[in-house]
Amino acid sequence: MSVVFTFVSPASTDRSNAAAERHAVRSRVTPASAWRAGFQSWLSDGQSNSLNVVDRAVAGEIEQQQILLTHGAGELDPVTAARRLAALQLRHGGRIALRVPARGLVDTDRQPSHIAFWRRIDEYLTLLKRLWANEKPIDHEGPFYSVVGGFVPRKSARGIAVPIRMAGLSGTALNVAGKHADVFELAAMSPDEARLLASRVRAAAARHGRQGKVRFALPVVFDAAGQETAASGQSILSQKPAQAALQLLSFVDAGVSEFMVRGIGTADGLDAFEHVVSFVQNSSSRREAAWAASAGVAAGRFDMVPAGSH
Repeated sequence: MSVVFTFVSPASTDRSNAAAERHAVRSRVTPASAWRAGFQSWLSDGQSNSLNVVDRAVAGEIEQQQILLTHGAGELDPVTAARRLAALQLRHGGRIALRVPARGLVDTDRQPSHIAFWRRIDEYLTLLKRLWANEKPIDHEGPFYSVVGGFVPRKSARGIAVPIRMAGLSGTALNVAGKHADVFELAAMSPDEARLLASRVRAAAARHGRQGKVRFALPVVFDAAGQETAASGQSILSQKPAQAALQLLSFVDAGVSEFMVRGIGTADGLDAFEHVVSFVQNSSSRREAAWAASAGVAAGRFDMVPAGSH
């Protein structure tokens, strides 16, 4: 199983000292340096909801990674959201992925019901997918949205595909995620807890005919400077790259194939984590090769059983 690493860019902070600002610019992690260190995806922490965040936050710096955009369902009407996401997907060569958090404008006094909240997310995502796929304008009348002549122009002949990332813990949330999510983002938890939740999500996806369609991501913190505490609410990795890699491999065994890494704010921290990436990728490759070899040997033994000997 190929392991993906997502770099979570720290939220920007105000600088009152010009010298500190110049040092921050020299030492900060850029999308290009993160890519060289093995990060295939980029998420700007604290930036969300406008669907223009790529242009504002990184000013065209992201040239190779997948770009994760956070957008709460209901924060724009479905047609506007579908059009903006389609335009971004075309502009950035198909590298946009949509994170749909378990919160948003629908979680207000107008819709206090947990079930209604998730039904609205379901309807919202269903509409986005229809708008990205349909060749002609669509009409829709549902419990939460009304669309007349909704259409996304300038699509390719195959429409627009935007991977969807979701999270949640309740049975209702997992059912909606099983229907729509390409990646399910786990909360901070143990490997055993991750394995159990992943099995529940897979079961939900199977009910929607999406067996094997969901991958699993886990947020972690790599604290090379030793400044993070348990208050961060995330799985904190060892400062020693080899030990950190072993921690991650225990989650790989539980079914996790992506790690969303926070806590790396400097080039030195990135250099340290590059060793973690290398260790995990090499270990995963060796495990896959060993599994393939053992599977091949087992298949060969089965083929050699004489006919009628069962």
